[in-house]
Amino acid sequence: MKLKDIGERKLTYKITSRFSIPFDDCYFLPIDGEYLLLTTDMVRKTTHFPKDATPYHIGWYSIAVNISDVVAKGGEPFAYLVALGLPKEMDEKALDEILNGMENCIKLYGGKIIGGDTKEASEITIAITAIGKAKKREVLSREGAKAGEAVFVTGNLGKGGIALLKNDLDKLLLIKPKIKEARWLAKNKIATACMDLSDGLASSLYQLSKINGIGFRIFADFLPIDEEANLELALYYGGDYELLFTAPKEEKENIEKKINAKMIGEVIDEKKITLIKDGKEYKIENKGYEHFKST
Repeated sequence: MKLKDIGERKLTYKITSRFSIPFDDCYFLPIDGEYLLLTTDMVRKTTHFPKDATPYHIGWYSIAVNISDVVAKGGEPFAYLVALGLPKEMDEKALDEILNGMENCIKLYGGKIIGGDTKEASEITIAITAIGKAKKREVLSREGAKAGEAVFVTGNLGKGGIALLKNDLDKLLLIKPKIKEARWLAKNKIATACMDLSDGLASSLYQLSKINGIGFRIFADFLPIDEEANLELALYYGGDYELLFTAPKEEKENIEKKINAKMIGEVIDEKKITLIKDGKEYKIENKGYEHFKST
């Protein structure tokens, strides 16, 4: 079977199962009363960026997607290893702009580049390893959601899809990880499960369902959809980099008062994920952006 028939998620499950790795974008390692957070993400010119993306966009995005994974654990980044694969015909000015994008993102969210590697490549390929930390009692996990709890998202949904359709590359690629919201959730020990929304709401709900052995009932009227987007983009398109988390229902008022987050549904016992719209219940499909596939 070809990888294009398997898809990224099944491929990931295959690897994590073989090596007994938790299914998560960021590993948390206990050290001296704290957690060391470790994540890595690779981006490539043809698979991650529209043709008009600038080197600055590429540099910022390569760092920011890693920060988003650290943030979703309730942590703060403090160091990065940067591996650069670069075409030998690339102009030095383009390299400078990639580094400018990285540097400005790091200035905003913290940490420093401490090393890495450079190699010749057929196209721009960047692999970042981000290292963060979180207090042991404050780390957020993807595991812990329970039936009867509420489901929340930060910000608005569908803006990533609209940005791509409109070719608004600043909105699409200069993403802003939700470090303030995640730190508040972690410090107040409110979120029972949490992850970032990079591949779309539907895909993320299915991942949390698999990890926790539960399901979700989402209410269309509750979804904070970007004013230019629609339900399809909000559910399936991805690229929003907001937070998806569960918490006790009694915390709803407190959460919505303290951070930019809205309740969108509830956790249920059955392992199904549905949408309530106009009084009817529909299945939310398990689809979204996935590498190795054309979806």
